[in-house]
Amino acid sequence: MLNGIGNSVLRNLISVGSNVNTTANSTAAQNHLQAEASTKVTFSEASEAIAAIYKIVPAQVQNSGALSSNLQAQLNAASQSGGVGMSGIGSNLLKGLMQGSDNVTLSVPATAATAATSVASSSQSAVALTVTTQSGIEVSLQMTRQQGGLVVELNTSGGKLNRDEAAAISQLSDGLQKALDGLDAGTTQLDISDLMKFDSAQLKSVDLKTDLRNSNNVTQSLNLHADDKERWLGFHNGDVSIKLDTDVSKLTQAGSAEQQAAALDQWSAKFDQAAARGHGDRDMLDLFKASFRALNTTEGQASHSINTQRVIAIDANAAKNGAISGLADFSASYQQTPRADNPYKPEEQDTFSLEVAQQTRSQQHIDTQDLTQDTLFKLKASFHTALDSDGAAKLTALKSSQNYRYHLIDDEERSQTAVSQNKKGELTAQTTQQLTQHETVKSYQQAKLIDSIEIPHSEKKVSSQNYARALFEREN
Repeated sequence: MLNGIGNSVLRNLISVGSNVNTTANSTAAQNHLQAEASTKVTFSEASEAIAAIYKIVPAQVQNSGALSSNLQAQLNAASQSGGVGMSGIGSNLLKGLMQGSDNVTLSVPATAATAATSVASSSQSAVALTVTTQSGIEVSLQMTRQQGGLVVELNTSGGKLNRDEAAAISQLSDGLQKALDGLDAGTTQLDISDLMKFDSAQLKSVDLKTDLRNSNNVTQSLNLHADDKERWLGFHNGDVSIKLDTDVSKLTQAGSAEQQAAALDQWSAKFDQAAARGHGDRDMLDLFKASFRALNTTEGQASHSINTQRVIAIDANAAKNGAISGLADFSASYQQTPRADNPYKPEEQDTFSLEVAQQTRSQQHIDTQDLTQDTLFKLKASFHTALDSDGAAKLTALKSSQNYRYHLIDDEERSQTAVSQNKKGELTAQTTQQLTQHETVKSYQQAKLIDSIEIPHSEKKVSSQNYARALFEREN
């Protein structure tokens, strides 16, 4: 059984049962939970911002001022680069906001010689960073490297930044560069954690879109958004497609830093277990795990609301007690690009995909409060192994190589934690965990099917827990 939904209740599945009245959420309601991020989140190339950047003609853009020799050298290096990092120019412009440099245009049109020799002749990139302050001022950073040259623009609209706002945006510079450098690394990384730590007292939202193309074919796409209501990310390259969505509008259900770290560790272990079972790509899964952790680490924003409740709501009490996961609600999907690893039967693809979600609902009654937290974990995979071992099959277009096993896996795990709180703030919780696994293994020898077996597995666990009333700090 795949263990570890990321919920302290699930770590106590062997706890002593008690008579608990669960909330009136039917099995049908639990089974309705789906990973909706896959239909909600888009990629950067679908955005108007990226389309507008690619319409910029470098030869028609003039520098906003004289360039120093150091900046000119940095611009020349960026124009010859092959990724989205742009040699740190965008990061430096954000830092310059503290000196009042809030409107800057930089351009390096390509000459005939550089266009013929540079990487830019076959690839192009675009970056769009938009930061909106709580006062409504918008700071936009646009960067593009095309066959016609390089353009970088920093614009501020809607007012003049005060010092605190300029400092908050400037502090994003290192996080921006870390994210861009990760995308340019030999082994791609999704390092967005520092961007998620923006100063929400000064900044309302942060949007980052990046796009990398080769001969107009999109090879990498990132679309990231964060505000006080929602965080989402869409990323894809030639190997994987990732979509995540996190609801941060109700952070009273978020736990402490330690509780969230433990919950995310459990999810990470669960993803690793799935990769082992379904023969997933570990490097690509690391991208998913890193972005999943970054979007679902919210304890910095949640700690004040958790600890200073005048009226103890059930979600805050359940989170503080560890009766629920301590994470904000989320939805995520991960899908590796299918591979035709058997030239003799290209329709027999190797695949790996995950869908995960958490949804929390609460209800107020006269004397009690009820809460239900549902979680979903789905794994689908197919892969080839050698006929005589679990190692990789050596398959060619020749019939003589067709000695292998073809595995098809379809797993689904759902859990529901039903929590009830009385007038004293005391909690009772019951968790039901249902796992259904199914694997089909077809064995071939000399391309002839010699065996086909079905391996079903179903398991259900129910546990109950009582909690004393959690102690909260009180506002003065």
